[in-house]
Amino acid sequence: MNNLLTRTENGADVQTASRRTVTPKYEVKEIADAFVLTALVPGVDRSSLELTVDGSKLSVLGRRAFSAPAEWTPVHREIPQADYVLALELDHRFNHEAVKAELSHGVLTLTLPKAEAVKPRRIEIKG
Repeated sequence: MNNLLTRTENGADVQTASRRTVTPKYEVKEIADAFVLTALVPGVDRSSLELTVDGSKLSVLGRRAFSAPAEWTPVHREIPQADYVLALELDHRFNHEAVKAELSHGVLTLTLPKAEAVKPRRIEIKG
């Protein structure tokens, strides 16, 4: 695995490949036909976001490119000046080919459809 995609513990900052990185806040929900991962990546646009699925590994890399105007003097900052890195180990229960991603206002939503073999199905009773 690329050393730039190392999961951090409890959102702690790490320094990798000469860039500071943090783990974004995220949650994973299970719905009827998919798993949905939502991650907060403020300051990242579509062109600076890399998503990869390699076997059972999901990697998210969001590069931030914010630079304050010269006349600004920072007083307080809640969002760290760092890139976002998230690497998760996934199980076999989702369809790798049908993953969908959406980025809107700093919120990344990944939909991981369940594999047909694990979806609930109705069994018809003959008789």
